[in-house]
Amino acid sequence: MTPIYTARNAADEVYAELQYNADKNYLFMRWSGYCTNDELKQATLRMLDWQQTEGQQRACRFHVHDTKEFETAWTRTIDWIVNEFFNKAYAFGLRCNISILSPDLFSKVSSEELQQFPGSLVPTVLFDSLMAAERFIASQPEQELA
Repeated sequence: MTPIYTARNAADEVYAELQYNADKNYLFMRWSGYCTNDELKQATLRMLDWQQTEGQQRACRFHVHDTKEFETAWTRTIDWIVNEFFNKAYAFGLRCNISILSPDLFSKVSSEELQQFPGSLVPTVLFDSLMAAERFIASQPEQELA
């Protein structure tokens, strides 16, 4: 994977690492530790920037979020993710959001709430491992990005 961006929280701890998997054509964010809602939005906006500048040209349709090491409840950002981030990212070719579930109850509940949020342009699919997520991506038919 190609490293793109590393985000650090106010305590100078890494909480997000953004990478691109060229072989399987997906954008990957590894979340870890703790961050505030504003920090989460800042890192997520880096995904949007990449999707607009690089992902659209590469026909990248999938964003994968590995939350296995994430210890943050982010339910208060779900409305923003669905109504702002997803709408903008969809315009740049994003068609599916994938979350690899965390064993942390608060992070896991956040992923489940995002999956169930009504009216999202971009569906969220949940998996227990990156391998399962990659199998899902490989099984999806190519499609034109309108």
